[in-house]
Amino acid sequence: MSVWLLSLEALDASDQPVTLRFSTGAYAADGQFWMPRIQQAGLFRAGLYAGDLLNVSRSGYGETTLINADGALDYLVDYAMDGREARLSYCESGHLTEVLVGTVARVSYQRRIVSLRLRDPVEVLQQPHPNARYAGDNVLPDGLEGTDDDIGGTIKPRLYGQVRNAAPVLVNSARLIYQISDQPCTVTAVYDDGVPLDYDGEYSSLAELEGTPPASGEWSDWEPPAGKWRRIDGYIRLGDTPVGEIACDADAPIVGAGAVLQAVAGDAGAAVGDVSSLDAAGQVRLLVTDETATAEIIDTIAASVGGWWRIDSAGVIQAGLFAAPAAPVLTLLGHQIIEISRESTGAGGNGLPVSEVTVECDPIERTQEGLAGVVDADRRARLALAVREATAEDAAVASRHPLSDTLRIESRLASRAQGQAVASRVLGLLSPRRDRLSVTARVLDAPSLAIGDTVRIVTPRLGYAAGRDLLVIGRELDTARNRLTLELWG
Repeated sequence: MSVWLLSLEALDASDQPVTLRFSTGAYAADGQFWMPRIQQAGLFRAGLYAGDLLNVSRSGYGETTLINADGALDYLVDYAMDGREARLSYCESGHLTEVLVGTVARVSYQRRIVSLRLRDPVEVLQQPHPNARYAGDNVLPDGLEGTDDDIGGTIKPRLYGQVRNAAPVLVNSARLIYQISDQPCTVTAVYDDGVPLDYDGEYSSLAELEGTPPASGEWSDWEPPAGKWRRIDGYIRLGDTPVGEIACDADAPIVGAGAVLQAVAGDAGAAVGDVSSLDAAGQVRLLVTDETATAEIIDTIAASVGGWWRIDSAGVIQAGLFAAPAAPVLTLLGHQIIEISRESTGAGGNGLPVSEVTVECDPIERTQEGLAGVVDADRRARLALAVREATAEDAAVASRHPLSDTLRIESRLASRAQGQAVASRVLGLLSPRRDRLSVTARVLDAPSLAIGDTVRIVTPRLGYAAGRDLLVIGRELDTARNRLTLELWG
C-alpha cells in the first residue's frame, strides 16, 4: 500500500504554531495521525539554470488539493500558512521517503476543496534587486543625492566585481562630485574624453569630500586640462569642469565570480551554499544601473563562467561550474524504467555536438569614439569595442559533423585569458557525444534523486546495456501516478 503525506507548518487562530498533517489514505506514526483528506498531491517540477549550455525548464509551482465536501476543513481559513514550510513524503510498504520540501504560496477555498499552492523557490529572486534610489534633495552647493530635477528617484549604481570605462553619476553638479557605486569600492582611474586625469589622493570622510576640492589642472595649447581627482568609497570629485565625457575604472572589495554571486544573493536576503568553484573561473565585471531582477543578475554571473545555479529544497542557492557527470549515486535498471526516450546525442541547439565556442569577455561599460587627440591608438581601438572575444574550435568535430553547432557565451569575465579558459573548458564538455534523455520511473525507485546528482541508466533499450552515467538536470514529480520523470544529460 502506498500513501502520500503532507505536513504543513502554520499559525492557528490564536497565533500559536501548529503542524497540520494530511494524507491520501489512513496513516499514523509516532503517535501522530494524518487526516486522509488529500485528493491530489500535485505535480511538481524542478530544474537548474545553465545559460545557453542547456535549455532546461526551471522550478515550477505545485498544487495540492484537500477534500472538504463536509466542511470539516473550514477552520483553516483562520490559519496562516503562507510563507511557511510544506513537506511532501511518500510511504510504500512502510518505507517512508521525504520527496519535497517547499513553501506555501497561497491557500484558496472552493465549495468542496481546499487548494494549497506551493511557491516557486525562485520567485523570491524574480523581484527587483534591492537597489537604493537617489533622494533628489540636494540644496546646492550641498548634498550627494542630486536634485529632483536631475537624478532624484533614479536607481543608484551598484558595483559588483570590477567595472571599466563606466560613466559615473553626477550627484552634485556644483562641486563636480560623481558616484560609481553606492557600496564601497576603489576607483582606480578617471578619464576625460579618454585622457587619464591625475590622482590627487583619498578623502577621509564625506564631509571632506564636499568641503575640499582637488587641485586644479594646467592648460596647454594642444590638449585638455590635466585635471585632478580625489576619491572616497564610490565617490570621486573633480578639480576642473570636464572638457568631454567622464569615465572611470573601479574595483569592489570582492571580484571573484563566486564571491560576487554570494554578494548579490546576500543583498537580496538569500542564503548561498558553497560557490567557491566559480571563483576559479576568474573575476567578473558587473555594474547594476537599472531595475533588474536578482535572478537575472545571478543568471548573468553563472552564464559568464560556464556555470549553473539552482535553489535547493531548503531554499539555499547552489551553484558551480557545469561539468560532466560524476560518480553515480543510483542505478536505474531496465525493469525500473517505465518510459525512456533520447532527445539528442549532442549538446548543440540542433541536437549535434558543438565544434566551436566563443566567449565574449573583457567588457567595458561604454564605447567611445569622440576622444581627445592625445589618446593613443591602442586605447582608441579598445574603447571602440564593447567586448573582446575568445574562441576555441575542434576541427575533428566539425569534420565529422558538418552541421555541428556553435555556441556564443555573453560573459562578464574580466580578461580575455579567463574567457579563453572558459571557451576551452566548455568546448571539451560539449564537443563529445552528449545524450539528452527523459526517463520515467516509479517514485519508490528514485525518490532521493536531486538536481545535480548523477544516475546510471542500464537497459537494453537505446544501446545502454553497458550503462551510461547521466546528470540529473530536471525532475518532475507526478503524485497522481506515483511517477518521477527525470531529465538527464551526459
